[in-house]
Amino acid sequence: MPRTVNRWAVLAVLAAALALVSLDNTIVNVALPRLQEDLGATTSQLQWVVDAYSVLFAGTLLLAGVLGDRFGRRRMLVIGLVVFIIASTLAALAPDAAVLTAARGLMGIGGAFIMPSTLSILVQVFTEPAERARAIGLWAAVAGVGVALGPILGGFLLEHFSWHSVFLVNPPVSIVVLVAVLLLVPESSDPSRPRIDLVGAVLSSAGLIALVFTIIELPEAGIETVTIASGALTVVLLGCFIWWERRAERPLLPMGLFRERLFSTAIIVVALVYFALMGAMFFLPQFLQLVQGMSPLQSGLAILPGALGLLFASVLSPRLAEPWGARRTIVTGLGVVTASLIAMSMLTAQTGYSFTGLTLAGVGLGLGLALPQATNGVLASVPRERAGMGSAVNDMMGELGGSFGVAILGAVLSVFYRQHIEEAISAAGDRIALIPASSVDAARESLAAASIAAGRIDGEVGEVYRAVVGQAFVSGMGWALVIGAAFTGLGTLLAWRRFPVRVDRAEE
Repeated sequence: MPRTVNRWAVLAVLAAALALVSLDNTIVNVALPRLQEDLGATTSQLQWVVDAYSVLFAGTLLLAGVLGDRFGRRRMLVIGLVVFIIASTLAALAPDAAVLTAARGLMGIGGAFIMPSTLSILVQVFTEPAERARAIGLWAAVAGVGVALGPILGGFLLEHFSWHSVFLVNPPVSIVVLVAVLLLVPESSDPSRPRIDLVGAVLSSAGLIALVFTIIELPEAGIETVTIASGALTVVLLGCFIWWERRAERPLLPMGLFRERLFSTAIIVVALVYFALMGAMFFLPQFLQLVQGMSPLQSGLAILPGALGLLFASVLSPRLAEPWGARRTIVTGLGVVTASLIAMSMLTAQTGYSFTGLTLAGVGLGLGLALPQATNGVLASVPRERAGMGSAVNDMMGELGGSFGVAILGAVLSVFYRQHIEEAISAAGDRIALIPASSVDAARESLAAASIAAGRIDGEVGEVYRAVVGQAFVSGMGWALVIGAAFTGLGTLLAWRRFPVRVDRAEE
């Protein structure tokens, strides 16, 4: 690595590239009612506009990371940005939901080439351990805060422009980032230039796509032919991947890594952090809009305490880890998340924003303390020349953790919602006649359909509708958050027992 490289300038460019990917995870969610109105999309089609990104993002991550190690990490970052620019433009010009879904999937592939490249380049540039830990803290802050800021930016754009603006904002910013990458970011790769494990690449990509598809479909579709088939395909493909990797001369993902205590513990913690983050991001915008009547922009701004808490704690985490140690920092962070989720489970339709904001800040602070240490643990477990693979595994576990968080906690919420929606409709009495029959049917159909319908109802009728849906929503949200707290509580115990006091880098 050339000594003339300005490390902090490189970090700024990498953070900007990462922000594009993180923001796009959630920015489109607030545009769903507009998309349904303008494109005539069904609820199922809208769900796949969101989910196509996650499915192809997760399925491409590991391959993208390994290609970076072999052919150059900056090169993969450049390819990812170019794909992201093209896909965002196609999404903005999409005439129907099918084209938009395909463009979102292409954006996911671009994001998969961007995200692990940013982290693996960071490891090459920052070689001094304490400095690298601080850089990873900033990287983690951008990754988490981008997810939280997506609804704010999306809400702002929708209040002033059409839904096309949610996608049109990407190309000009991406072009600026691309130029900065070419000017400032150095190239790096594995000096041994190993052959790519093509069989492992195909099996892992297909298996991960099948896994994420199953996770997404199961809560809504239930145990049906499609989910049984995709679940069986997941088991077969990932089983074959593990069998092959144990025998491959140069495996895509060395299975021996999972026997390493630091690596296995760190990736579980990363998954749990994103489980909690994406689970909270799934609940809170709906609670603030459906139950408390906020606009998309207002609900986005209301999430700011969580984003600011995560940003502050991510920067603070490496500094705390020096006197405290990595283990105590992670345990403290996950403990704060657990306590905050339990407190959040007590929210009601009448709860004032001060309590909501406080619980959000707690979740953000806890996640910010834990994520940099867990990410540093993953990267410290692999040799520096395989940083692309290590970064991809870290990002893949985050994506899978987030998908499981939305699926598991969302399924709990849906079960309780469906149990209580008829009671809420009956409790509304004569006021239910004020609500359009189609909106009442949407409320019965699913929470997702109710959320979209609520965006089209204003005034007194909107208040009645939110009261009906909100009563059923709150009944399930509390239990879902308690289950989320149980997961992060188990993560706290795991980190206390298995995470090392301090993290040392793996030998090259």
